[in-house]
Amino acid sequence: MLSRIANSLFWMGRYLERAEHAARYAKVHYFSSLDAPLAQNKEFILESILTMTGNLEEYKLKNEFIIDEEVVYTISLDETNPVSIKCSINRARENARGARDSISSELWESINKFYHFVNNCSRFDLKRLGIFIFTEKIVEFCAIVNGHIDKSLLHNEAWAFIHLGIHIERSNQITRILISKIIDIQKINDETLSEAAENYQCVTLLKSAEAFDMSRTHYQALPNFRDTIEFLILNNDFPRAIRYNLSRLSKYLGKINHSKLEEKDSLEFAVGKICSTYQYLLIDEIEDDILDFLYKTLNNIDKISDLLSKKYLNY
Repeated sequence: MLSRIANSLFWMGRYLERAEHAARYAKVHYFSSLDAPLAQNKEFILESILTMTGNLEEYKLKNEFIIDEEVVYTISLDETNPVSIKCSINRARENARGARDSISSELWESINKFYHFVNNCSRFDLKRLGIFIFTEKIVEFCAIVNGHIDKSLLHNEAWAFIHLGIHIERSNQITRILISKIIDIQKINDETLSEAAENYQCVTLLKSAEAFDMSRTHYQALPNFRDTIEFLILNNDFPRAIRYNLSRLSKYLGKINHSKLEEKDSLEFAVGKICSTYQYLLIDEIEDDILDFLYKTLNNIDKISDLLSKKYLNY
């Protein structure tokens, strides 16, 4: 496969996953203050959304106040924001177009419909629809596209490159979500309210990853901080857990490189070495300095992406 095609497929998967997580996080957190057990400052919620998407510092440079309508537009439709949902979908569609011969017509049409929905939505339409309906549509479109990826493509090299992008980006987004929520929890200073507030932040964290029900099933209990971070980082069976996603990378690399090279200088060896550290971690080893661990995880994900780019994606 040409590196240009592999690069397009890989980044198509990444941009689709990025849009989905931004939409879900915004939806869950924008409405979290409506049923929170404690009165939450709207600015607190909006800052959390901007932190997760990586827009907080730039937003504060451009705006004196954090205004909900402006924040919603920034993370949804702002074409000057490279990580907005609109920019992610536009780039996903452009990459899909670049690899048109390697994907099915059903997949292309679903991405194209997704693209037109987002680009036909103006600031006025966004205000009319509301952030809940808009983000619900984004998540629904992503589910349709992901269905066509798995059900209308040969599970060959093209499919493997798409999934490498999906799983790397999903690991990245879950890590960013965890960082954002831990920062939120650290901002809660009132000792008389901290336990209730912390538990509620855990609920919103799990819902942001569609993990609340499965976490409750797994632990047979309502979420607490320790169980929540363990579930989203170290669970072997939940498809949004960091460990689960990193463990899948070797599978897709095996689809691309059938020789299964194990030399110490090979890509497969380097990626496997990074990912294997997560397979034997215990929550006791990371919970005391969880933010440092998560920032190191972001660096590891970037290293894996760079290694893939050097071997397969540069052209």
